Amino acid sequence: MRLLGAWAILSTVALVAEALRVGAARADITPEPAVLNWVTGKPYGAVLDPLFVHAFVLDDGRTRAALLRWDLTDVSESARDEVRAAVGAALAMPGQNILVHASHTHSAPWAPVYRGGHRGLERDTWWALRHMPPQNEFPPYARWMARLIAASVEAARRAADSAQPASLAIGRIAVPEFLYNRRPRAPAWGLAESRPAAVPAQSHPDWNAEVLHGGAAFGPMDRTLSIVAVRGPDERSIASLFHVACHSVSIYPSNPAISADWPGAVSRTLSAAFGGEALFLQGTCGDITPWRRGEAAVATMSEAFAAKARTALRHAVKLTTAPLAVASTTIQLPLTPTAKKRLGADTVAAEIQAIVCGPLAFVAMPGEPMTELGQEIRARSPFPQTLVLGYANGNGAHYVGMPGEKARGGYEAGDAGAGTDECGALMVAAAERVLRGLFERTAPARAAVEQARRSSR
Repeated sequence: MRLLGAWAILSTVALVAEALRVGAARADITPEPAVLNWVTGKPYGAVLDPLFVHAFVLDDGRTRAALLRWDLTDVSESARDEVRAAVGAALAMPGQNILVHASHTHSAPWAPVYRGGHRGLERDTWWALRHMPPQNEFPPYARWMARLIAASVEAARRAADSAQPASLAIGRIAVPEFLYNRRPRAPAWGLAESRPAAVPAQSHPDWNAEVLHGGAAFGPMDRTLSIVAVRGPDERSIASLFHVACHSVSIYPSNPAISADWPGAVSRTLSAAFGGEALFLQGTCGDITPWRRGEAAVATMSEAFAAKARTALRHAVKLTTAPLAVASTTIQLPLTPTAKKRLGADTVAAEIQAIVCGPLAFVAMPGEPMTELGQEIRARSPFPQTLVLGYANGNGAHYVGMPGEKARGGYEAGDAGAGTDECGALMVAAAERVLRGLFERTAPARAAVEQARRSSR
């Protein structure tokens, strides 16, 4: 029996012995300035800075997975399916192993809808059409729709072709001074005044993100900047993945030009500082905005985040890189009466996906999940390095909070949140099931890797 057990371990070690290979690349997806701005209904008119698709491909010899990140407002279910089909064919990999994610910059278009049928009667999201009709037949937009898929394939193919043996290291650092929860907790009773004093807007000179008004308490916030350093055999940087939960709205709405917003600026700064591709991963930021706005704020965030990332990487710890695995599930989210009427359906589909690599897990959530969803998923995850992404693989029910968020009212809890109050709990439970399933499936390989690591000491 001991011999059989040793043979099983050695066989599993052989399966995971091939080094993880990683590649990263990007391609331009900037639309023509003639494309209409969904905020104003008028042409963007200018490009403040370009938009990109970033591709990150992982391959351990048995499994290949890809993460595609767009500098766009969202990922439609239709665009997810189109890019999965195209990239899957180009890389000879299952489409379900491809994660499609958006930075949520408001200074770029919403993802196109190539085919209906994903959201009942709702083809384009109502947000995208508030100030303009669909643009699919508009030549500049039609050209951009085609370019988005072609560029995604181009970036993914170059990332796969450039893949090389890689190590992963992770560091974390706090960045609370640049973040603000725009849903403070208002007191339920006890104010002697009939209404609080007027609160200055974020664009007003008197705005101070450190001050709360009307006796409110601060809402929850993930203060973490996580950075994953991906290095080749020569220790040169292949990619730097940085994860923060914060709306990309520093440029919007004061400047109507196309922009990747602060994540684009930070990506450029980190790429220059570390080499390789710098790829931003947006967190569960449905209720989190930058502490202030404007091009000066973007410049400040860019330099500060780069400095913070340098510090985090000085204290980063190297991770094991096997095994690599992917899984997903699709659940039905119950809709509010208003959303039911708009979609002509009682529920909307929401895909929850996870890509795991050793102790590192990327969890993809559709729509605009709020902070507490990410916090709860991390707390339940069996993977110690769990990064939760919003704006991935579809729009789901748009804004989603944990149970009780609807009662607090506000923009996110109204029509902008198409799901009922239970949707957040349903999404968290689905994410936990996916993660625990992956943890159990990869247990033999993890054990073999740990055994091989101890034997090599």
